Amino acid sequence: MRKLLWNRVSPERQDHPQDGGLDRYPSYEVDPPAPLQIFTRLGLLLAVALGFGLVAELLARLPQ
Repeated sequence: MRKLLWNRVSPERQDHPQDGGLDRYPSYEVDPPAPLQIFTRLGLLLAVALGFGLVAELLARLPQ
């Protein structure tokens, strides 16, 4: 294990999560999804899950 040189780290450089620009909009400006968007996302998630289940079922029935 090599030794780290701590004196090379500048004291004025500080990594804060807010400095990265992750929170661009205040919470009151972001609208919640509409009911149609929620049901569309749930339907897509259900279709993907059923697709994975169908593929798993078909792979289990393959002769070995």
